[in-house]
Amino acid sequence: MTRKPTSGTMPTPHGDCGDSFSLTELAGRMVRETHPVYGDGSGLEAIREAVADGLPAEAVRQLQAELKRFGVRRASDYVNGIVPRATLQRRERLKEDEGEAVLRVASVVALAVYVGGGDEWAAEWLTGRHPMLGGARPIDRALSAVGARQVEHILYSLHFGLPA
Repeated sequence: MTRKPTSGTMPTPHGDCGDSFSLTELAGRMVRETHPVYGDGSGLEAIREAVADGLPAEAVRQLQAELKRFGVRRASDYVNGIVPRATLQRRERLKEDEGEAVLRVASVVALAVYVGGGDEWAAEWLTGRHPMLGGARPIDRALSAVGARQVEHILYSLHFGLPA
């Protein structure tokens, strides 16, 4: 028997990581595939290959637009910390580490939307200071791999009603 999500709408995988690129869709797939209860990880190889092959530079622009939508101040400075603007102007594809960073942040955003049941809760939670992060904002912690894991741990604890 498959359990249904208790809050929000679980992102579902759509197609492959190909032609018309959508960072939101790819991040949703990542959340779905790595979810400890609902995911089985079977689509992670396609996601890994897409990142290894180089996500389109458009992914950075999409992340910036998404961060603005969620109320992140100076979203352009935020994404410049991942991939400098001058680099984006020279290249059409991201290097693997840049793509991983973009996908990591987008996946944290997608997970917050899922756990919180919508954009409004996620925006407030991601941009507010959190005591379990030493007063840091979750969206800022998502820039590093370890910080993103901290944020995911808190979100999954909230989702499953567990102490963090």
